[in-house]
Amino acid sequence: MSTRLATGILPALCTAFTDDGGDIDADRQRSLTRALLEVGSQGFFVCGGTGEGKGMSVPERMNVAEVVADEVARQVPIILQVGACSTEDAVELAQHAKHIDGIDAVASVAPIDSPNDLDSAVTHYRAIGEATDLPFYVYWLQGEADKRVTADLFLDAMGAVPHFAGIKFTDHNLYLFGQLIDRSGGRINAISGPDEMALPAMCMGADAAIGTTYNIMPKIYLEMRRAFDAGDLQQARTCQLHANRVIRILIEVGVLAGVKAMLGWRGTPVGPPRVVPALDDAGERRLRAELDALDFDVA
Repeated sequence: MSTRLATGILPALCTAFTDDGGDIDADRQRSLTRALLEVGSQGFFVCGGTGEGKGMSVPERMNVAEVVADEVARQVPIILQVGACSTEDAVELAQHAKHIDGIDAVASVAPIDSPNDLDSAVTHYRAIGEATDLPFYVYWLQGEADKRVTADLFLDAMGAVPHFAGIKFTDHNLYLFGQLIDRSGGRINAISGPDEMALPAMCMGADAAIGTTYNIMPKIYLEMRRAFDAGDLQQARTCQLHANRVIRILIEVGVLAGVKAMLGWRGTPVGPPRVVPALDDAGERRLRAELDALDFDVA
């Protein structure tokens, strides 16, 4: 277990592709990363679900990691998600990560061929942990985590995983999240995943939050965290409600496709998504109209 690498607000960074989605666009990747740094983002989660890691080849994922690390230049921490592929590929990505100046930790989802099984997950995580000396984070996804697992079982199992440092908890079960923090004695670096529950997770003890919509409205989440830390729960709640109004619309049209469309409207195009269909013209019109009704700035 480690000290807290991740604190505050960390965008789950979108991966930038060319307009046809065929290639990584390094210039676009740098532009998005730079824009998010300039508004105060406190770290990045790279090649996760939002970053479409499962939609890229191993060399493409290595390229993205190198580009982002170079642009960030150690200004803030970077956690590189190496899972969503075979254990062998995850190990290769973890070994590569330790040689990139600026990658501070690696993370992984459960093995794709054995979701919902803690024993298989530990075998997968252990192989990754053994491949690098970087801190390792479990990327807990609600649909892939073993439903039988208690906080104590999970924490005991992590004793077999080298360099285990914390968890990115993308699950609505905040009772379990709180138990993981409490039963660890507060030793794990606890990071929340669901954007729509960032504030409740802070109340349960989250050190940090990682989210998709932080790409398009990072200032709302940064203000939420600032207000929470200052004890201004009313202002923090206002920020969460504002964010959730946007999230509701994105859920209806498609979150990743909607976020990528909005980035284009804002002058930081990142190309279409690979793992889900892009918004069609009707979808873009609907998204614009509903955001306009909220007086949400998408320019």
